[in-house]
Order: sequence, then C-alpha cells, then structure tokens
Amino acid sequence: MESFRQESFVDSGLLGVLSLSLDQQMKCDTLYSLLAARVMASNSFPDVGDFPQWHSRFAEALERCGWTLRREQDLKPVFNQPSTVTLQNVFAHAMAGEALQEPCELALEALDALAQLSTDAPPAVRFRERSFSQRRVEVEGGKEEQRFTVHWMLAVSARKACIDLFHLEFETTQCVDEQFLQQDFVPSSFTSPVAVKHHAFEMAARAFARSRAQIVAFVQGHQLMPITPGIGLMPVTSTCDAVMAPDSPSPR
Repeated sequence: MESFRQESFVDSGLLGVLSLSLDQQMKCDTLYSLLAARVMASNSFPDVGDFPQWHSRFAEALERCGWTLRREQDLKPVFNQPSTVTLQNVFAHAMAGEALQEPCELALEALDALAQLSTDAPPAVRFRERSFSQRRVEVEGGKEEQRFTVHWMLAVSARKACIDLFHLEFETTQCVDEQFLQQDFVPSSFTSPVAVKHHAFEMAARAFARSRAQIVAFVQGHQLMPITPGIGLMPVTSTCDAVMAPDSPSPR
C-alpha cells in the first residue's frame, strides 16, 4: 500500500507514524525522540513479558527527552456483535471520536501497510519482537491452557510538536503467530478486556533543545526501519540542527 498521508517506521514493539504534513525538522526530532525512548525502555525492561512496565518507562523517557504529557486516558473499545474483528478494528473502535480522528486515520493506514509486508520482512520481524507474549494457565479439570497477550505500541504524530502514544493490550486464547497482523480475532476468545492507554505529548522546545545533542548521541548505532520509503534517521546536518517547535505549546 502506498499512502499519501503518512510515512511509518518500526522498531522493536513500536510503530511510529508521521504525517506527511510535518516538515523535515520535526520528523527528524520526533523520530530521534521515539527511538531514544524505546532504547531507554528496553534497557530497563528487556523481557517482553514486562510490557506494561516497558510502556510506562517509554512514556517517562519521552518526558525526559523534552516532551510534556498533556493528557492521559484509558480507551475501552466495545464489541457488541459476535462477529470476528481484526486488530485494526480494535484500534478503530478504541480511537473513535472527533478528537482522535486524524491520528486514527494515519494509524490505520500504517497498520494496513505493515500487514501487507511479508511475515519475514525485516520491519515485520522487528515489530513482532515485543508485540506479543504467551503463558500457560491452569483451567478447570486440572488442565492447562495457553494464552497469548497482544501488546501494541503506536506513536502517531499528526500535528507539529505533538505525539499521540497508544498502548494496546489484551489476552486471548487464540494462537498468535507470525501472521498475527493479518489475523481475525473473535471477541469471545478474549480472556481480558481490550484496553488502550492513550498519552498525548507536546514538545517543550527549549527543554528539547537543551537535550537534543545528547539524544542524538544516545541513539547512535540504533535504527528505525521504514515501512515505505521515508526519511529515516539522518545524521546531524543543517536540516536537523535547530528546533523549530513552538517554545510554549498550547494546552490540548
């Protein structure tokens, strides 16, 4: 799929989606921030089973990078019909509403593009590294049942100096394998509520400017993988030297 509204990048357990309306400077600053937050979170919690803690550490790391948390909320999609749903449907339900319409549209475009990659493509493999975990639990009759917990992290930048961070998590009895992005899920197979945590961040430009050189140095040797041809992470050049975000972000 070729999108004309967004470009997206993946890392271990993270899908970063950038609006094409963002200028090169802001794309560069946003990608550096997301990658630095991912590296800090993974250094603290390398085990995929610690995803809730990993997510919390990721949000804290963004604040350390000069992003101010403006809003935090739990989104709870409800599926009233006993029909199958895709994982894209889960996000569409969770993000329903005018306030999140643009981030939702960009995220769904990126998810569709990611789902169309071959399962052994490097970006798909990288994204799956933290996207699900499994465990065995004892059920009635002394038997054991295998359960899969799906973890998704989406970071969507639809407007300048803004990041909407979405962490999805739910547990299912349905087998989750390397084709989980293309699979349908039956709501009756969920063994926990489908929950999406939403954090809205705005760049504190002066704070980011003070830490930018350290952020760039910190992520050296790490790389985000583009799903479609994109800007990538550029070396520090004249296009990425200055911070062009507003110094006083307005409340959302």
